[in-house]
Amino acid sequence: MIRFPLLLLLLLSSSVFATQVYKWVDENGQTQFSQFPPTNVETNANKVDVKAQPASNPEAANRLKDMRQKLLESSVERNTESEKDKEDAEQAKRMAENCERAKQHVRDLENNGRIYKTLENGERHWYSEQERMEQIQKAKEQVSRFCQ
Repeated sequence: MIRFPLLLLLLLSSSVFATQVYKWVDENGQTQFSQFPPTNVETNANKVDVKAQPASNPEAANRLKDMRQKLLESSVERNTESEKDKEDAEQAKRMAENCERAKQHVRDLENNGRIYKTLENGERHWYSEQERMEQIQKAKEQVSRFCQ
């Protein structure tokens, strides 16, 4: 696990990976460097010119270019997966809440012998036993839908 950050630091510190670099000071007073500008609009980022010697071997230069591209793509993938994970977690949370509500509705219907609904004119319509059982069945279907 510790090898990856050390390898990444070693690769990024090499002059072979010359690319556009941004330098800025964050809100905590720490100097930051990145190949991407900060997302905070209020932060001033300075472009740092990195001078690198051209590779003497064209094949090595092509491999380094490919490696740089793969690192950039994997960085974008990680950020995309992070957003997808957040969306999945929110969806799972909504499903759990709906599941709990549906279970509570079934318990309420089963434990209360007489149930009613309020009509538009304000009167109460008391459910018959058959209507109550139909409501319980619908509520159980909701439980099976949300509690997977």
